[in-house]
Amino acid sequence: MGNAMRFDQPPPEPLASALGFLLSWNGQRMAHRFAAALEPLELRPPHFGVLRLIDAAAGSTQQELVDRSMIDPSTMVAIIDELESLGFAERRAHASDRRKRAVYLTPKGRRRLERAMAVAMQSAEEVLAPLGERERDTLRKLLRKLAGVEG
Repeated sequence: MGNAMRFDQPPPEPLASALGFLLSWNGQRMAHRFAAALEPLELRPPHFGVLRLIDAAAGSTQQELVDRSMIDPSTMVAIIDELESLGFAERRAHASDRRKRAVYLTPKGRRRLERAMAVAMQSAEEVLAPLGERERDTLRKLLRKLAGVEG
């Protein structure tokens, strides 16, 4: 079934003048394109996010990954299970606490993440193509402000 919203043409008025709709539509459009671009790599956006988290801090416990993400614990376990079954991540005994499991990327996972990073950048570039560098910087600052992110 997928997404019922259309992204193949700009929204019509009065929707095209409604700020809330525009934020939502553009966010959904970017998410839709990104998910479609990851599909051939056997990844979904949550897989990508967790692969990035693991890559940034190899050997993190599942709880540490939960703490650094916006993902609840049971979903994190399911995502790591899927990444393990795909051969992209592995759980190992934690170095200092035998009760915990440390999560690492496999070489296959690292290669897949590199390809996914390129796909992510290309996907974002396609959506942001109409904006110049200064416009992108302004948009980033405004969105960070709306999100309550400092600086």
